[in-house]
Amino acid sequence: MTRMLHIVGSMSPSGIGNFIMNVYRNIDRNKVQFDFIVHEHREVSFDEEIKELGGRLFYVTRKSVSSVRNFAEIRRVVKRGRYRIVFRHTDISTVALDLLAARLGGAKVRIAHSHSTSTPNVRMHLLFQPMLNALCTRRFACSDRAGAWLYGDRPYEVIMNAIRLDQFAYDEKTRRRMRRQEGLEDALVIGHVGNLLPVKNHLFMLDIMAGLVKTCPRARMVFVGDGAMRRQIEEKREVLGLTREVILFGVRTDTAALLQAMDVFLFPSLYEGLPIAMVEAQCSGLPCLVSDVITDDAVVTETVHKMALDAPACAWAERIRELAAAERRAPDYRLFANRGFDIRQMVKTYEELA
Repeated sequence: MTRMLHIVGSMSPSGIGNFIMNVYRNIDRNKVQFDFIVHEHREVSFDEEIKELGGRLFYVTRKSVSSVRNFAEIRRVVKRGRYRIVFRHTDISTVALDLLAARLGGAKVRIAHSHSTSTPNVRMHLLFQPMLNALCTRRFACSDRAGAWLYGDRPYEVIMNAIRLDQFAYDEKTRRRMRRQEGLEDALVIGHVGNLLPVKNHLFMLDIMAGLVKTCPRARMVFVGDGAMRRQIEEKREVLGLTREVILFGVRTDTAALLQAMDVFLFPSLYEGLPIAMVEAQCSGLPCLVSDVITDDAVVTETVHKMALDAPACAWAERIRELAAAERRAPDYRLFANRGFDIRQMVKTYEELA
């Protein structure tokens, strides 16, 4: 049995965390085990599940506290654990330092995995990109655009953000139960799943909601996730008079069930790699209204509709009303499997590394 080490910012239920756990739950753990170096511990995380599955967690000093200690601790974990294979999941090439520490610790296989298509600190990204490419023995990316972003003109492999298709299949009984449980029985529910970060564009979603409730008072917008933008979102929600209409669920572990309760999935991100939440929403049969910067790699069904980010909020609100009127149907799940989104097929990539 091979133990693979994953270096991450945190293991909370977010895009990267969900992706890794989807792989971990479905991989043959008699052949492969996952361990984790974690930079940030959050109250809501997958820590207990990781331990139950046989994984180990190593918490290291954050770079913002001491980059020297961070480097030394990563090297020490790799060396003591005799890890041959190390992954670094990221959206910026500055993690080259983590891979250097892994190399000095003895890791022969060092894999960077790109999960986004931009970062606020582009200058630092370009500075460290050559170093990252030199230290990688393989390069993974969730989409072509994410690969080109992290690695430039160097070759990479696209590893899709796959899911358990059966877990997100549309189910009317679950829909009724969740809407009753969350007090949304008579509401038009617009949902979003993602960390509360500027890139996700939550403040613009509030503007959309402000226009929508003028003609549809029963509309409710639900945000699933948490993050640094929470206070700003709460403040703007109050200013717009949307305290009742916009619900912040925080981090949840029942995302699949919450998707069933929604009527429209809203995703006006400023940039993305390949948004796994959007794939899950399509799998559940939801109509999806997304920004035009979202890669076509994430579009599986005809339920996805793109809009320009510079379109006014009222235009987005009108499109939501149109999409909500459509009949919700379960998709052809073979479409997802054929595009590489079936987790049972994708885990073979990891098993072959062992």
